[in-house]
Amino acid sequence: MYNVVIIIQYISILALFIEGWVVFRKWNSRLHAYLFFSIVAALVNNIGYLFELKARTLDNYMTALQLSYFGRVWTGFALFIFIAELCRVRLPDILKVILGLYNAVTYVVILTARSHTLYYTEFGFEMNGDFPVLHHGSGIWHKMYMSVLICYIAVGLTMLFITRSRQKDKTARKRLLIVILAMFTESAFFLLQMFAPKKMTTVYDVTMLGSAIGTLFMLASIFGYDLLDAGQLAKDYIVDKMSESIVAADLNENVAYFNKPAEALFPELLKKPENVIPMLRRASENDDPIPVGEKMYTVRTAKLYRGKTDSGTIYVLHDNTELYRMQSGLRKEIGRQTERAERLSFEMMIALSRTVDAKDHYTNGHSGRVAEYSAEIARRMGKSLEEQEKIYAMGLVHDIGKIGVSEEIINKTSRLTDDEFSEIKKHTVIGYEILQAISERPELSVGARWHHEKYDGTGYPDGLSGEEIPEAARIICVADCYDAMTSTRTYSKPRSHQAVRAEIEKCMGSHFDPEAARVMIQMIDDEENNMNEQGGGLVWKNRDRLRSASPADD
Repeated sequence: MYNVVIIIQYISILALFIEGWVVFRKWNSRLHAYLFFSIVAALVNNIGYLFELKARTLDNYMTALQLSYFGRVWTGFALFIFIAELCRVRLPDILKVILGLYNAVTYVVILTARSHTLYYTEFGFEMNGDFPVLHHGSGIWHKMYMSVLICYIAVGLTMLFITRSRQKDKTARKRLLIVILAMFTESAFFLLQMFAPKKMTTVYDVTMLGSAIGTLFMLASIFGYDLLDAGQLAKDYIVDKMSESIVAADLNENVAYFNKPAEALFPELLKKPENVIPMLRRASENDDPIPVGEKMYTVRTAKLYRGKTDSGTIYVLHDNTELYRMQSGLRKEIGRQTERAERLSFEMMIALSRTVDAKDHYTNGHSGRVAEYSAEIARRMGKSLEEQEKIYAMGLVHDIGKIGVSEEIINKTSRLTDDEFSEIKKHTVIGYEILQAISERPELSVGARWHHEKYDGTGYPDGLSGEEIPEAARIICVADCYDAMTSTRTYSKPRSHQAVRAEIEKCMGSHFDPEAARVMIQMIDDEENNMNEQGGGLVWKNRDRLRSASPADD
C-alpha cells in the first residue's frame, strides 16, 4: 500500500510538472499566470507531502510539512483567482491583497506552529507501518483557514456553474464542464479529508489523490479544448506588441484578449472591459471612426473559428488619422467650391434679371421684387429653405424670355394690338427654351413658361388649370401680378394697396391659386408700407440666410 501511495505521488508530481510546462509555453495572459501560480503551489504541496511520506522522525516530518504548506496555503487562493479570471469576474484589487496577506500570515503561523497553539493544539508522532503519522488537534487559525478554503470552493463552483449556463459556444461549455469536474473532484477529496473518520485519513492525506485526479482533468481541458478559447485563437493571428490594436471577444462579448497597443488606447480594458466591446461593435457596424485624443481609428472585425465552430470575434483598430484629415480638408474644399458655384449661379441669374429689367425701362427691379414676394409666399406656405431658394431663383429669371421680344413692343405706351400681344406672350416659351439649356437647374424653366397660366385654365401658353400648373409657377403668378399692379408701367400707374388687395381677393380661384392668393393678401396686410417699387420689396424673412448674392444691392 505504501509503495502504491508513493507511486501516486510521483505520478501527481509528473502530471503537475507537465501541466505547468504546457501553461508556461502558452503563457500570454493573466489567465495563464493564475493557472501557472496554482500549478506551482500544487507542485510544491505534492513534493512536500512526498517528503512527509518518507519522514521517519518528528523533526523530519515537520520540515517536510512546512515545505508542503509553502505550496498548500496558496493552492486554494490561486485556484480561486484563476476561476474568477476564467469566468470574467473582476475581483477588487483590495480583496486580492487581503487574501494574499491572510495566506502569508497563515504560512508564518504554520512555520512557528511548535511554539504556540494557534494552528495545532498538540503534537504526537508515530509510525503506522511504513506510514508516518502526525497526531494533532486543530487550533483557531487552523479552523479559520479551513473555513476560507470552503468559501473558495463554494464561490468558485458557483461562478463556474453560472458562467457555463450563460455560455453559448459548445466547445466552451465542454471546457468549463471539465474544469468543474476538476474542481469538484479536488473539493470532494478535501471535504473527505476534513470530515471523514480519522482512521481513513490519518495514514494518508486523500487531498493528494484529489489533486492528482484534478490535474488530469485540467490537462484534458488544456489539450482537448484549449483553456483560453478566443484569447488563444487571437494569439494565432497577432503579436502582443504589433503596431495595430487588437481586442478579441468570445460569443458573449466578454473580452478574451487584448494586446499592448489596445491597452494603451483603452485603459478601461483593465477595469471595465464590458464597456469596450459594445463600443467597438457599434463603430464597426456603423462604419464610424473612434476618436482617441487627436487620432482617429477605424474598426474592422473578423470571426474566430475553431474548425467550423464560431468561437468569437477579433477587433482590429487602424490608425486612419491622416486619411480623415485629408477627407476633412477635401470636404471643406468641396463645400467652398459648392458655395462658390451657388454664388456664381445666383450672380448669373441676377445679371440676367437685370438685363431684362434694363430692357423694360418702366419695370426696373421687377424681377427682384417678384423673387422676394414669391420666396416669402413659399415660406409662409411652409416650404423648406431649399424650396424657398429655388422659387427665389425662378422668380429672378421668370421674365428672361423678354430678351427675345422687341423693345418697341415692350416699351409701347399705347394699347397693344392683338398681334403685339401675341408677340409679348411668346416670352414665356422663349424664356423656357433659354433656361432649358441650364441642365443643372431644370426648375428655372418652370417659372418662365407657366407664370402666366391662370387657375381656371384661361392663361397661356398651354392653357393649364388648377394643380396642372406647377405650384412654383402658381406662386410666381400672384407675385408677378401684385408687382405689376403696384408698379409704374408704360400703360398704367400704381394702384393703391387696398385696390390691389380687392383685385387679388376677387380673382382667387379664377386667375390665382386660392392658397397662394390668401398668403399674398396676408402679406399685403402685414407689409403694406414696404411691398412696392419704392420700398424695394425686401420682404422675404429668410433672405439673410441666402448663401449667395441677391438683388439686395439694387
